[in-house]
Amino acid sequence: MDLKQALIQQPLFAFNLDDFTIFKAVSSALAEKKAPAIFQLSPGEADFWGLENFVNLLKPHQSKGLFLNIDHGKDLNLLEKAIGLGFDLIHFDGSSLPWEENIGQTAKIVEMAHAKGVLVEGEPEPENTDPQKVAEFVSKTKVDLIAVFCGNKHGLDPANPENLDLERLRKIKKAVGETLLALHGGSGVPLEQIKQVMNERLVAKININSLLRNTYFQALKEQLAQYQGKKVYELLKPVSEKISQKVIELLE
Repeated sequence: MDLKQALIQQPLFAFNLDDFTIFKAVSSALAEKKAPAIFQLSPGEADFWGLENFVNLLKPHQSKGLFLNIDHGKDLNLLEKAIGLGFDLIHFDGSSLPWEENIGQTAKIVEMAHAKGVLVEGEPEPENTDPQKVAEFVSKTKVDLIAVFCGNKHGLDPANPENLDLERLRKIKKAVGETLLALHGGSGVPLEQIKQVMNERLVAKININSLLRNTYFQALKEQLAQYQGKKVYELLKPVSEKISQKVIELLE
């Protein structure tokens, strides 16, 4: 099954993988729950891993319901490289560009990616997605997915918890027709709202990053406070296990 079919069949979580510890944790959770998912790298994460290293690690898993994405890609060279290495999806984030320039660049990237059978996620605006503007964006770019914002936001801000405007999200969904929606900042969205948007099939992709990082740092601090050994794998094994448990809770 290709990624487009998988996304139509059921909404998928997209997990950013900062390092091998997080990869191991998320992979373990997905295997236990027999769940498909998207593994993705931001440009910074891609630079840390080395794109070829990441692909070599993940390639054997692509036929088992795991898909690869570049998250918030802005550099054309990175996106071209990901397409050449067999990524299933690339996210071009042109939201900081002037409107027409974003549309023009996104359309060119869509043409390039589609020629290789790769899906493209576009990002019209960095916040407060307008249903009518996003309809224009989809029509002119032919993207497969759209990053939408309706109360969600990147990262976690405990002082200002996220609360989705479901009516706006439904209007966006209606405006874009068959184009799929991607929800960024999924770590901060209340679980009940995640359940609702998944059950209504309002979104097809939900990004998870801060949940993994925050769990990593908290667990690592606890380990460093008590571990007296010198073996990195002994230090990080409990960290990976705690991340895995968080992912299992999310999947359940």
